[in-house]
Amino acid sequence: MPKSSELLRDIHETNMMYLLLLLRLARTGNADAMAGLQISQQACQWLAALSRDDLAKMSRCSVLLAKLDLAPHLLLSALSQGIDVTLAARTAAAPPEPHVAGMP
Repeated sequence: MPKSSELLRDIHETNMMYLLLLLRLARTGNADAMAGLQISQQACQWLAALSRDDLAKMSRCSVLLAKLDLAPHLLLSALSQGIDVTLAARTAAAPPEPHVAGMP
């Protein structure tokens, strides 16, 4: 298979994974996860109404659709394990708040 065909296939697959992630987030209404996406409430409603066939059609463009405000390793984790697991791991890995004596 020519390199250009492989690249296009990879773009289509990445687009589909990204769109499925967006669809899941839009349907669950997870405000924390949606904060990094910077899409309007109207766009979320439109996305939540799409079928898998609609997503497949959208994913077949030659432009990479993914644009998340996440570090690359978090993006890959979100795509492979789900955004909830990724956000939970990110929170667990964050350094604890400093404790001041006499403060709860």
